[in-house]
This record gives sequence, C-alpha cells and structure tokens, in this order.
Amino acid sequence: MNIAAQVLEVARRFPERPAITADSATLTYAQLASRAARLGAALRARSGGSGARVVLYLENCPEFFEILLGCWSAGLCAVPVNARLHPKEVAWIVEKTKSRLVFVTPALADAVASGPGLTVISTGGSNYQALLAAEPIVPPPAAADDPAWVFFTSGTTGRPKGAVLTHRNLMSMSHAYYADIDFIDEHDTDLHAAPLSHGSGLYAIPHLLKGSHQVVLGGFEAARVCDAIAQHENVSFFAAPTMVTRLVQSEAARTAGFANLKTIIYGGAPMYVADLKRALALFGPRSCTRRPITLDTKPCSRPAATPGRASR
Repeated sequence: MNIAAQVLEVARRFPERPAITADSATLTYAQLASRAARLGAALRARSGGSGARVVLYLENCPEFFEILLGCWSAGLCAVPVNARLHPKEVAWIVEKTKSRLVFVTPALADAVASGPGLTVISTGGSNYQALLAAEPIVPPPAAADDPAWVFFTSGTTGRPKGAVLTHRNLMSMSHAYYADIDFIDEHDTDLHAAPLSHGSGLYAIPHLLKGSHQVVLGGFEAARVCDAIAQHENVSFFAAPTMVTRLVQSEAARTAGFANLKTIIYGGAPMYVADLKRALALFGPRSCTRRPITLDTKPCSRPAATPGRASR
C-alpha cells in the first residue's frame, strides 16, 4: 500500500505526462519518479531506519513532491512544516518528532542549524544535488498502518499536536475524494497557491494517484491564480476562505475567464454566507467544503475527504 509505489505505477502508465510545473519548468511523471527513487535511496542510507521522521520545512516548490515521495520510497515518514513558522517552533517540531534530517528551501536555510545528530539540506545546494545522484530504489512494501505523514495542528489551544496519517489514511482519503468530490484523471490540474505543508499538499495525493498535473505557485496572488486557471485544463485548488474572498474581490478576477475552473475546495476557517454567494456568482457552482456542494448545490450525505478533518 506504499503511496510512492502507487505513484511510480502512474509514471509507468503516463511517463511523458506533466507531473509538476513551477515557474514555467515542468517535470514529467517519468522524471518525478526517477528523482523520487534516487532521493529514496539516499535517504534510506542516512535517515535512521524505517519509519524515521524527515522534516520538510519548505516554501511551495516542486521539490516538495519529490522529497515527499522520496521519503515514502525509503520507508520513512514525512513531517511537512509551515514555512511561516518561527524557527523556534520548527526546532520544537524537530525535537518532538526525533527527526535527524530537515529539508529547507534556500530562503529558510539560515532558520535551522545543523548540529549533532541533525542534518539540514537546502534544496538549492550541492548536497541536495548529490542525493539525486544515488542509484534509484524500488519502494518497499508498506503496511496499511505504517506512518506516512505527521500533520501538525495549528496549536490554538496549546502546543501543536502531531496527527499521524498512515498510508491507509492517505489511500482512504483519496478514494473518498473520488467518491465525494470529483472524478479526476490525467487531464486534470491541481493548482497550489495555499501551503503544500497543509491542505493543498494533502489534496495533491488523490491527484498524483490519477496522474494529474500539479501546478505550484510560490504563494497566493490573485492575478497568478487567474492566469494559471486560464492556462491549464480542469483546474482544482484548495484555499482558505480568506483566499477565496480575496480572489473574488481582486481586479484580476473581473476580467478573467473561469471556463477551465473545475473545483474550489475551501476549509480551515468559517466562510461567510455573503462571501460564498459572491464566489458562486462569479465562479458558478464549483465550490466544496468539508461537506461538498455538488453541481446542483445539494450537500453530500457523507463528510468530505480526510484532509478537511485532519486540518482541524
């Protein structure tokens, strides 16, 4: 049930399909699978054994996906961390999860220091490129209850809590997505303007398992979101309610076309009814919450996929 093995199977079926696009550069599924398998080999050699935690302290970037899949290819558990956290908060998570390896993007390279028992690798450095030179490995089988992702809560009532998501959790979440939210395939696009460390990254899993195209934006800018929707087919994306409201109120949205927009999934905070009505007026009936709204706007009888529940 290893999720990485499932994505490698997708790569065998659709090797030349676009997997990840960021800043006009695109990795195909064959390239993504190769890089993940090489990272997996390197991580297995230095991680501390099966099930060990690896922290991903990354801004939105294509490396997020290859490191995530590399962790699973090595039989490890990923710990994605919000790039906006204070370094002291990140240090607490590293200590709490007993992680020996932290990946950072270049802008965050000075926020976490290497030390005894802890290695910090920047995605923009030569050490990261060295990992990609390893011989690729085949992902090991994963038991259904093997940990895959430690999802830290916001900590509104105390210290953040690490919710452990297993490979079975992620697979069940994906099937719930197909059943409750959307039919998706290799012609779909998953747009990432919200942090990959949270809902946006979790909702990427069902898309990766179907061979969909992941389009990564560095952050939320209404004009860039509108441009991406215009450029790609069958676009879905996750957003906080404030992001949806900002998009609706933006100058870019007044002249943009939304024919390619398929689904907006929002969560993490309340959505005011007035804001939702304005969004529906602009986009049409394309939004879903933790209880999805279908095209006829009748709520489904079952709750939405696991990401909505895990993000509480």
